[in-house]
Amino acid sequence: MERGFIIGSGTSFHASLYLQHLLNKLTGFHVTAVPASEFAEWRPAKHAKYFIIGYSQSGESSDIVEAFKVAKAAGVKTIAVTNTPGSTLTRISDACIVTRAGEEKAVAATKTFDVQLAAALMLAHELAGKHTGELERAAEAAERVLRAESEVRSLAERYVKAEHAFSLGKDSAYPIALEAALKLKEAAMVHAEGFAAREFLHGPVQLADEATPVLAFAPSAEAFKGSLKAFEKIAQYKAPLILVGPGAGEVAGYAAHRVEVQGVEGDAAAIPLVKFAQLFAYHLSVLRGLDPDKPTKLTKVVKY
Repeated sequence: MERGFIIGSGTSFHASLYLQHLLNKLTGFHVTAVPASEFAEWRPAKHAKYFIIGYSQSGESSDIVEAFKVAKAAGVKTIAVTNTPGSTLTRISDACIVTRAGEEKAVAATKTFDVQLAAALMLAHELAGKHTGELERAAEAAERVLRAESEVRSLAERYVKAEHAFSLGKDSAYPIALEAALKLKEAAMVHAEGFAAREFLHGPVQLADEATPVLAFAPSAEAFKGSLKAFEKIAQYKAPLILVGPGAGEVAGYAAHRVEVQGVEGDAAAIPLVKFAQLFAYHLSVLRGLDPDKPTKLTKVVKY
């Protein structure tokens, strides 16, 4: 079986997109990421020749459990990636990867998303016969981002009154842009939307103005350069642009701020990039007088 689906919900769906990018780029597998809640309607008519990988922090979300039950009833091989050993998803799957991040006490997933990315990188590298040294460099780069927390807080202070924001991503940073927007919504109550960088030009740029911060994530200087047309448009409308990633300084002429990620670039850079996104949303939440660990309208596990 060389074709499959990767499913998840919310943050876990963003991990699914990241794994899709890696497997399609590095291996002979062809996979498609689909939100878990949509899988039953999007699945192909013929079932036996594909596999399904499911991401779930808790292993209990109704959407992914039901999707796995649909797949298993059709004879499809199932693989779970979860942080919770003994969960429903581990029990009904043919195979399981347990990420062992420890209990995620906050409602919004942070460290469990980090290990979902790490598991994706390790799995893709193993299937491609590639050395995983990049993961160590990514972890070190993430630590450097954490050590710069005071700078991230200072940046958040500038935008504490922002009501809207955009998050753009290029290449393997596209899922990170989606996750950054989700964290701004979940933790900081900021209306934020994530897009592939150049897709921003196909309509959403209409909403850009000087009161709308735009976070732009990329895994390399080359990826940033591939987004220059989008940056030019954003600059025309005076929207403050925050560049985050390796090589951000090389296109700094368009940026109000830049956050240079050092020590790793390429696919593994997603890990330090998301640490910035999480820290930024956290400090924005606290500065706005909110509790980032306990969003008032969310629950840890979505069941119905």
